[in-house]
Amino acid sequence: MSTKEFDSRKHIGLLCDCVGREVKSAIGRGVKEMDAYSTSSRHGWMIGYFVRQKEPIFQKDLENIFHFPKSTLADIIQLLENEGLIEKVPFDGDGRKKQIIVTEKGLKFNQATEGQIMEVEDFITKDISSEELETVSRVLEKMQQNARNYKSYIKLKKED
Repeated sequence: MSTKEFDSRKHIGLLCDCVGREVKSAIGRGVKEMDAYSTSSRHGWMIGYFVRQKEPIFQKDLENIFHFPKSTLADIIQLLENEGLIEKVPFDGDGRKKQIIVTEKGLKFNQATEGQIMEVEDFITKDISSEELETVSRVLEKMQQNARNYKSYIKLKKED
């Protein structure tokens, strides 16, 4: 246990959370201004992922990619389906195994959302060099992996 006083250090987790919320909010405002979609920017990231996949997409595989609990992911998929952005269709004629496909409306949503994401990212990264951005990306990816490792460590620790 650390003996440092809690408030005397810079809290990276809080900073990352605040930055993430600001970026999502900025993207979301831009998408909402288009008045065409009621889904959030978080859904835009997911649709963008779907659009880029070469292989069939199945709901069960998405938990490890997006790190959502199963129930949250099921709610998001249902919302995207209800909004007409995706469809779940039988795969290889097997009615039990359904793949996720992006609809025409979903492709339009993706295009609008990606345009807004690029606009926000260009704005928030102005005056930051490509070297600095690369460093930030590398550090954040390491921190993400360390957080995953910590979750595994805690799980193992509880099992002892």
